[in-house]
Parts: sequence; C-alpha cells; structure tokens
Amino acid sequence: MSRRLIAVVDDDELVRAATVSLLRSMDYECRAFPSAEEFLRDADHHFHCVVSDIQMPGMTGVDLAHRLALRRPRPPVVLFTAYPDTLALAARDTGLAAALVEKPLDGETLLAAIEQAIAGRG
Repeated sequence: MSRRLIAVVDDDELVRAATVSLLRSMDYECRAFPSAEEFLRDADHHFHCVVSDIQMPGMTGVDLAHRLALRRPRPPVVLFTAYPDTLALAARDTGLAAALVEKPLDGETLLAAIEQAIAGRG
C-alpha cells in the first residue's frame, strides 16, 4: 500500500512546517500549501485527507471544506483553529469537516483525527 498523501493548508509558515514534520515522522506523505487558493490550484493529486487552518486571509478553511464537499472523490477535511466559533462547530456538525482540532495543536489529537477521518469515522 502506498503512503497516504495529506495536504496541509495554513498561512502560518511555522505551523505548516511543524505539522508537515509531524505527519512525515508518522510516515505520511505531505504537500504543504500557504492558502486554500494555492491548494485548489493543485488538481494533480488525490489527497487522502486535507488538514487546514480555519482562519486564513482570503478563503477560510470552512470555505475550503465547502468547496471540497463538491469534489468526487471527496477528501475528508480536518480543520484546526485557535478560535472554535459557531461556524467552525457547524462545519464539523454538518459533516463538512470530519474533525475540529483546537490550537495549540496536540500531535496525538491531530493524528487521531486524521486516522479517523481517513477511516471514515470522522
């Protein structure tokens, strides 16, 4: 079985790099994107999961989850945020996001959310 490909979308370079480093250490293949718009321009990859910050300039992580809901196959989305607001909770509760993880990111919590999302239990 090939390694699972995870997209990491975050405008904060340090958070993006740390998240990619964590996921690679767990044998995931990763592609990093500084914005939702950059991610959407990359149509060449089938991602097993998309991990995205919610608060970003331009398109938010919730906006990205809405766009991905229209794709087939639809990759599961794990959103993370320092500010879990009503919109973020609604994205999780309506199934747009498989999970909502609060910052600061806890590695074990994030990895569990990704594994559940990939397994379809998000």
